[in-house]
Amino acid sequence: RRHNSAAVPAPATNSFLGSLVEYLDNGRLRTGLVVREQGSRVALLEAPGREKNIGRELLLLRYFDRHADAGSLQEALASIEKERARLAPELDLHLLWEVIRDQGRPFGAAELSELFFGFRSTVATAVVLEALLTDRLYFTRRHMEFVAHSPEQVERARLQHQKSRQRTEAYGQTLTLARSIIERSEEAPVRDSRLEKFAADLTRFLENPHTRNQDLGNLLSEVAPDLPPAETAFEILDRLGMRPSAPRFALIGGLRLSFNSATVEEAEQAIPAERSRNDDSAAITIDDADTLEIDDAISCEPLADGEYRVRIHIALISDFVVKGGAIETEAASRAATFYLPEATIRMLPDVISCDRASLITGVDRPVLTTEVRLSAEGELLAVSIYPSRLRVASRLDYDQTNRILTGVKTDVDLGVATSVRRLDAIATKLRERRRRAGAVFFSRRESKIRVCGDHIDIQVIDGHSPARLMVAEFMVLSNFVAARYAADNRIPIIYRVQPLNNVIGLIQRPRLSLYPEFHAGIGLSHYAQVSSPIRRYADLVMQRQLISGSRSTAYSTDELIRVLAGAESVEVAGRELERRAKRYWTLLHLQRTQLDRPLEAIALRDGGSAELSAFAVRGTLRGMANATLDQPIVVRIASVDPLRGGLVLNYLHPAKARSIEAD
Repeated sequence: RRHNSAAVPAPATNSFLGSLVEYLDNGRLRTGLVVREQGSRVALLEAPGREKNIGRELLLLRYFDRHADAGSLQEALASIEKERARLAPELDLHLLWEVIRDQGRPFGAAELSELFFGFRSTVATAVVLEALLTDRLYFTRRHMEFVAHSPEQVERARLQHQKSRQRTEAYGQTLTLARSIIERSEEAPVRDSRLEKFAADLTRFLENPHTRNQDLGNLLSEVAPDLPPAETAFEILDRLGMRPSAPRFALIGGLRLSFNSATVEEAEQAIPAERSRNDDSAAITIDDADTLEIDDAISCEPLADGEYRVRIHIALISDFVVKGGAIETEAASRAATFYLPEATIRMLPDVISCDRASLITGVDRPVLTTEVRLSAEGELLAVSIYPSRLRVASRLDYDQTNRILTGVKTDVDLGVATSVRRLDAIATKLRERRRRAGAVFFSRRESKIRVCGDHIDIQVIDGHSPARLMVAEFMVLSNFVAARYAADNRIPIIYRVQPLNNVIGLIQRPRLSLYPEFHAGIGLSHYAQVSSPIRRYADLVMQRQLISGSRSTAYSTDELIRVLAGAESVEVAGRELERRAKRYWTLLHLQRTQLDRPLEAIALRDGGSAELSAFAVRGTLRGMANATLDQPIVVRIASVDPLRGGLVLNYLHPAKARSIEAD
């Protein structure tokens, strides 16, 4: 076949002004009229009134045989598109490749279009050029010329293309399947080999957090963009009845459930250093009744002139953990102990955290003792810090301690009860001194959740009960003394500081620092965290640094920064995991047992949200106006979504207006 228009070579002139051209746009050829030129840029009319600015190098073909201006552009574009639509379906790249594959030389698009169509035209060249630009099977591009692949290359490319297409198809099918499961379609998916493979892939994804498949992670993010991929994976398996036996949020968070053999062996063989016997015969521990890793004990002894000697003993974990050893390597990577509703994932092996280092009553244990002498008003008169060996005299839980402090009769030894009351009186004075220094105290109830099988037990803990406030105050005192001791003795540690904004008097965000500064939120001039080395790796590092002394510290400043920066980030992520886990199980319990029931709550934020009193969980509140802060009300659950953490409550009436039973 022949066409009347002349063949179209590459333009010989540098100016395109007023010409119809084909230009490259996201891999496709488009037609336009050049209306302006400026250096390396040209302006095109793609259609009347629609202008585009592009680089000159994107202009690939010029129509010498067709002319148009702004007025006739629409007609010219329609004519070109009509001819393109006629020629494009005829093009067969495989046939074209067969014709030239043995010639071993490069071809231009115009020459190839003439070989195939039997004539040369700009439209035909554009059709061939566009096909060649997207081809991955038959030709290789060298600038604006094309070389035919060998038959072997074509076959390899065909197989790769086939595999890629199959992967794409499989991805789409898996995406559809996953969405149908997560969106709870009415019809359960058929259990077949494809579903079994998908479930196996999800299980591996969860069980190997450090080598998680990126493609599967991307797919899970598409399925539920508002959820972490691991949480979506577990939810899909759960809904299929194929969930792993390991705790839900431990898998989601990538937490290791067991310790490697080297860590276990080192823990079993650890021998703490010999320490001098502490003469404190009245030290008591106060924890939850089910706590196994007990890391602090306190005592109080009255002195002359109304003064007191208070001793705070912290489990000396650094005696059991060799720097750079297997236990420390593992503890550094875990960063902290995490308390999930389904399981406790400890930082240290149980043989250390729950046995040999735990301050068990009646058994000698190494401790780091903070000894302080206080005036009758709670003023700090003298301090000392030293390692020792302690035998705890008594163990109390928070409930027993609260009964002692509120005057409820208990079977606790009279001497122990007297010591507890004395400690509480001192803690009250210490807290009042911090309050006067600007300390901020928050009142927020917390929930303690235990999950066993399908049973969810929720206990609300008042963090501001007398016993918890008392113990917390002495931990603050211990941290303050340790920080001031480090500063006075030039021992490098990481301080926690929260300076005031001198301009407007506001408290800044807390931060870590190599230098001591005032901690406005706590109301103390020095502060560091060292009171829980059995649960927090950063505290273990600080304890080892204090024990080492000023002449030969265990860590350089640079080491401290690296160690604590890593531990801090992992611990923050772990705390967020704890928060999400607690909310998930609380909302699941509400979904199972509390729908359509009136519930007591406390209105917050001018009625914008509320906290359920029996569950210490907050949700959005609807239907209440003009609420006062902490106003008791009665609500009903409007909607609850455990997976995404959503809880919406409908306001019913003030809590005192009618009894809940009346509803």
